[in-house]
Amino acid sequence: MNVRKYLAGLCAAILTLVLASAPLRAETLLEAVNGSPALIGESYATGLRVFKATCAGCHVGSTSRAPQIAVLRNMPPATIYRALSEGVMKPMAAGLSDGERIAVAEFLAMRKLAAADTGPQIKTCAAAHAGFDRKAVPTYTGWGFDPSNTHSVSAKAAGLTRADLGKLKLKWAYGFADSNRARSQPSLAGGAIFTGSHNGEVLALDRATGCERWRYQARAEVRTGVVIEPWKGGDRKADPLAFFADLAGNVYAVRAFSGEQVWKMRADTHNAALITATPALHDGTLFVTVSSLEESSSADPAYQCCTFRGSVLALDARTGKEKWRTWMVGEPQRRQDETGRVEYGPSGVALWNTPAIDARRGLIYFATGDNYSQPATEHSDAVVAMEMATGKIRWAHQAIEGDAWNVGCYVGGDNCPDDAGPDFDFGAGVILVRSADGRDLVLAGQKAGIAYAFDADSGAQVWQRRVGRGGLAGGILFGMAAQNGRLFAPVSDFGEIADKTHAAMPGMNAIDIATGALAWSAPMANTCSAERKNCYPGISAAITATPDFVIAGGDDGRLRAYAPESGEVLLDMDLLRAFKTVNGIAASGGSMSGGAAPIVDGGQIIVASGYGHAMKMPGNVLLVFEKQ
Repeated sequence: MNVRKYLAGLCAAILTLVLASAPLRAETLLEAVNGSPALIGESYATGLRVFKATCAGCHVGSTSRAPQIAVLRNMPPATIYRALSEGVMKPMAAGLSDGERIAVAEFLAMRKLAAADTGPQIKTCAAAHAGFDRKAVPTYTGWGFDPSNTHSVSAKAAGLTRADLGKLKLKWAYGFADSNRARSQPSLAGGAIFTGSHNGEVLALDRATGCERWRYQARAEVRTGVVIEPWKGGDRKADPLAFFADLAGNVYAVRAFSGEQVWKMRADTHNAALITATPALHDGTLFVTVSSLEESSSADPAYQCCTFRGSVLALDARTGKEKWRTWMVGEPQRRQDETGRVEYGPSGVALWNTPAIDARRGLIYFATGDNYSQPATEHSDAVVAMEMATGKIRWAHQAIEGDAWNVGCYVGGDNCPDDAGPDFDFGAGVILVRSADGRDLVLAGQKAGIAYAFDADSGAQVWQRRVGRGGLAGGILFGMAAQNGRLFAPVSDFGEIADKTHAAMPGMNAIDIATGALAWSAPMANTCSAERKNCYPGISAAITATPDFVIAGGDDGRLRAYAPESGEVLLDMDLLRAFKTVNGIAASGGSMSGGAAPIVDGGQIIVASGYGHAMKMPGNVLLVFEKQ
């Protein structure tokens, strides 16, 4: 499906709701992206009616502190139902029947509320697999595998050569209940796999069997990875914490060996704030980047756009207390035009990616998104170096000026900024590397389809290299990898765009880190067919590099490995099928997108598959492959 048809569908959906005089135009946009009324049957009409009458006054609009509908969409229906029945929303829902509360929960989550007896969902570990191996310290330091975010693995740690790829067999599969996507990158420690899920559960699974050692219920979907605090191998008194965040903007710390909550905090009080990037842990400090869905709320012409401000905050890892916060944009100012329309600006500059750590310089590096409203500011679409101790910005390099854009531009709404920008955020995490000539560089990949290198000391641009056409849903999206002097840059380039200067270039690319020269490009073959709805060629997801192969999950539901010296495809495995799971949940693979890269460790490949979001193929499975 191309972007033109996609946008036409969004426009039609929004127009339908406007004609019905409903105050939920932005909600319909999210419905078009995330699901269909058919998924929940009669609950759609009832839930819409009750929400409009009882809830919309607080949960639609820019002035209330209540979570906006875009945020509520990321919560499991059970969480919403509990809030209405016995939680903070019980007084407001006192006049609703139980059926109406269920309908509202299903309408907002666009999923059915699972009955308690729908089948086995928990396979608790027996004693032999329930304990954590204290000698097995965390395999990686966080999302980027190392503090520099290289997303690279040594040959020894990988335990797999290219000759082993043809010997991989499925060891076990785990099905995520009440889910249509799997976006949390797995973490390894203590003989367990830690991961979050669409239904808000965070799980510690035995690596050998897939049984559950513990589970924790967060308030909303956990899209981030789980960061495990390091400990000294064999320390019997070690009590490490595990850190993650959810799509309601909450950050959590639980005990890694039990799942017991230690602390929880809200990273931003804005009603559309959320966290998509895995926090970065260094020397007792947790660095958290904050994003939002206010860009989507602006599709509603009645919404007063926009007031969100992206930020970075440093938390004490043991207590959750804030050490410092740096806003990426100034306080939005209220403006009123000649027609009386009220708007706010500047705003936006959301942060979607995990910072890279530079302990020697005392800096973190990250990249930013666009502005939502004008005036556009200097830190949007930029790569930023920030002091770890204070939050002071050391340098910032803006790749594209004047990029003010929001979803109102899809529909020609009043909230679309004049001279709207191209929406060329940086979604991928930046990488700190040392080039062959001894120079430290910060590498970044943008939705424009361009990879960049910046001097780590000054922020000066060293080179840039186009590897994709780019677009709203194209270019380099969620993550690159660097190893042995090369930067590996995956490209999506989904759909059509107005600017046809460059042809679509979905696939994998290798760039010389020192010079920016293109070493090779491996265009992706189109394996999609009419039977594969929402399938298209391209790589949106983060990737992993080893000395023998670069492995990537595709938007077409296939797992591929590339030769790092040539781009030759060494493995092409179709995951778009049903899998028998260890916990009895019906599960299948789908598109692989987002920040979850395949994990390669100890002779295994661990991959999350499914992305029922943004016109991609749903799925709900975690797969562990092992060489035989």
